Amino acid sequence: MLKALHPAEIDLQRIALLRDAPLQDLSDREKLSSLLLKLGLNDEGMQEFPAFLHEFCGHGLRLWQYPNQYSRYLVRLSKLDVRSYLEIGVRHGGSFIITTEYLSRFAPLIASVGVDIIPCPSMSEYHTLNPRARFHSINTQSDQFAQLLNNCGPFDLVFIDSHHDEIQCRREVAFVEQYANIIALHDVSNVACPGVAKVWDELKSRTDLVCFEYVDQYLEDGPYMGIGLAIKRHRFNDAMSSTSAETEATP
Repeated sequence: MLKALHPAEIDLQRIALLRDAPLQDLSDREKLSSLLLKLGLNDEGMQEFPAFLHEFCGHGLRLWQYPNQYSRYLVRLSKLDVRSYLEIGVRHGGSFIITTEYLSRFAPLIASVGVDIIPCPSMSEYHTLNPRARFHSINTQSDQFAQLLNNCGPFDLVFIDSHHDEIQCRREVAFVEQYANIIALHDVSNVACPGVAKVWDELKSRTDLVCFEYVDQYLEDGPYMGIGLAIKRHRFNDAMSSTSAETEATP
């Protein structure tokens, strides 16, 4: 079923909006949310988008996220000194490119890897714009994916947004856990994805993880989408200690 889907071309010129934005705007959730609209939203699953967002759908980078959730998520990531990134399930490439470009504004991003079973034509063009970003069209349930983790890992952050099935989501979390300091899941509060929500609830119950969730809604008939962020406790403590030291050192 997934192999029958075809990604759309995206407008990589919109990347300039992220590269040129002032850092203080990228650190402000409201301003960042407005910028995400300018970058462009996806036009699949339109029943999940409120009418006032429809004019932003179907062009640009085709981000398949709620801006009010995704902006809060990105601002949190900006404080975690992320230097390497893996995204599982890139679709058209919007969230992969935006996350890669956003993180690069706050810390040198050594590597950014996108994975999807579906080929994504915009990724080769994006690689020419950002040589540190690479895309692999592989099945995450295969030995090839395990080899990729061994060859390219570890990663500071892994974002899982692939087939929203409980068994696959659980396996992907298990696959990447030893290679990731931070794991994020998409659709943790989506009414259509109870399996992902179950995996997320299990992560939230663990004492070795510090968890945040971003589930703000636009519509009353949901909930839809939602992002869960699970940070290994030692990694979170290190990041907060570093942030505190920087704050104390600032006149």
